[in-house]
Amino acid sequence: MTKRNKQAIAVIAIVLIVFSIVVFIIPFRKGSTFWIAYTAELLAVALQFPVFKLAYGNAEDLKSKVLGFPVFRVGYIYLTIQTIASIILFVLGGTVKHFPAWISLIVCMVILAAAIICSIATDIARDEVEKIEAVQKKDTEFIKLMRVKSQNLVNENKNEGISAMLDELSEKFRYSDPVSSSATTESETKIDILFGELEATVHSGNESKSKVICEKLNTVIDSRNNICKLNK
Repeated sequence: MTKRNKQAIAVIAIVLIVFSIVVFIIPFRKGSTFWIAYTAELLAVALQFPVFKLAYGNAEDLKSKVLGFPVFRVGYIYLTIQTIASIILFVLGGTVKHFPAWISLIVCMVILAAAIICSIATDIARDEVEKIEAVQKKDTEFIKLMRVKSQNLVNENKNEGISAMLDELSEKFRYSDPVSSSATTESETKIDILFGELEATVHSGNESKSKVICEKLNTVIDSRNNICKLNK
């Protein structure tokens, strides 16, 4: 059990103990309404741990923790609402003669159902956000890789005659639209092949061929960027 889970259990236990002491010290009438409201409160407290686990159980980095917060927030909002409802029911059960127990049961069930629905919906929304981010990350991998490779080629180049062209190429990658799509696949395949050829010619010191390939690459990069603009 992780330190975070132990801390969560400790907080839940403290809340449960304090609430129980308070409600039994105050002379509420211990009828059906009291026990329904008290049981609902105990359930709300107990459910905080699974909600906490759902929110942060698989969180490995800061982004995962941030995305888990809305799920956790549903849990403590549920606990807060149920606590207020329980106190109101304690008072009504003690002051209103023959207060219907079924009203207490319905109120507590509605609060619980709403909390469960919100938790599920929030967790689904978090999963969708993570999926979208994963797709976006994959869709930007090509240009990010080319930015790194082009800058590395600039750093490795020892031929002053093509330095300016390599710098221009690196800048073009830097300011290219990073998001790939099915429409840019053909262009990116050409870019990948041409850049491989460029690396080989630069390393071999073939200045004239390097210039020709740089020109071709610039043309294909411009074509790809135009495709990106048209598809937005």
